[in-house]
Amino acid sequence: MKKNMMLCLLSLLIAMGAEAQEVRNVVYTTGINELQYTRKESKPTAGEVIGEVLSALITGETTQDMDKYVDAVQAAVVKGISQARRIKAIDGQLTPEEKDQPHTWYVDGTIGSISATSKVDTWEDKDKKKHSRTVYKGLVSVTLHFKDAHTDEVLFSPSFSVNASDLSWVESASGAVSNAINSLPWRITNYLNAKLPLSANIIEGARDKKDKQKEVYIDLGSAEGGFKGLHFDVFTVKTVAGREAKKKIGRLKVTDVEGDDISLCKVQSGGRDIKAAIDAGEQLLIITTD
Repeated sequence: MKKNMMLCLLSLLIAMGAEAQEVRNVVYTTGINELQYTRKESKPTAGEVIGEVLSALITGETTQDMDKYVDAVQAAVVKGISQARRIKAIDGQLTPEEKDQPHTWYVDGTIGSISATSKVDTWEDKDKKKHSRTVYKGLVSVTLHFKDAHTDEVLFSPSFSVNASDLSWVESASGAVSNAINSLPWRITNYLNAKLPLSANIIEGARDKKDKQKEVYIDLGSAEGGFKGLHFDVFTVKTVAGREAKKKIGRLKVTDVEGDDISLCKVQSGGRDIKAAIDAGEQLLIITTD
C-alpha cells in the first residue's frame, strides 16, 4: 500500500514537472465568438438633433453610422487575434473537445461604433477659382473580453479604437471606414504580443570583444516562434524574500535562427553588463519587446 502511494506521488510530481516545462511560451487555443453590435434604430431626441446641428456648425463635420461593415470588423478582430504569436485562434465557438484541453480561452465582446465623419474641404486654385469636395474619416471601436474556457473567468478586457486623429481624410465614406478597419488587426496583434511575450534564456556567449559581449546564443528557435529580427530585453534574475526580482541590463536582436531551440543574437546594448553576468554564471532571462 505504502509502495503504491509512493508511486502515485512520484507520478504526480513527474506530471507537475512536465506541466511546468510546458508553461513557458504556452500557446492558448482561443475561440472567437461573434461580437455584439447594437444598431442605433431609435429616433434621436430633439436635444440630440440640436447637439448634432451645433457640432456641425462649429466643426463643419457630421457623422453617419456605417453598420453594414459589422462583418468586416468581426473579420479584422479574428485576423488580429490570429496573428498573435502565442494564440491559436479559432473563428467561432470551441467544440467540447477543444474546450476540455488545457490552455483554452474564448473571446466575446462588443463593437462600440462603426462610423464615418465627413466635412467639406474648400480651396482656391491659382486662378482664384473656388473648389470644394466632401472628405471622410472612419471610426471603429471594439472591446474584447478574453475568458478562461473552463471557468468563464474574465482574464483581461482590452479596448481598441481607431479614430479620426489616426487617419487621413479620403474621398468616400466606404474608403474611410475601410481604412479604419484595416488599422485594427495590427493594434490587436501588438497588444497581445506585449501581453503574452516570448521568454527564453541566454545559454552561452558567442562572441565578445575586450570587456563587452557582442553576440550570444539563446534557447529559443523556430519551434517557439523565433525569427530573424526579433528583439529581446535582457534581465538578471534573483530571488528576494521568495519573490523573483528582475533587473534590465541590455537588449538583443535575433540575427540567425539556427534550430528548433537555438538562435544567435546580436547584443544591441548592455554588452559590458551581459558579459559580466555570463562570466559570473548568473541566470539571464530575455523577454520579447515586439
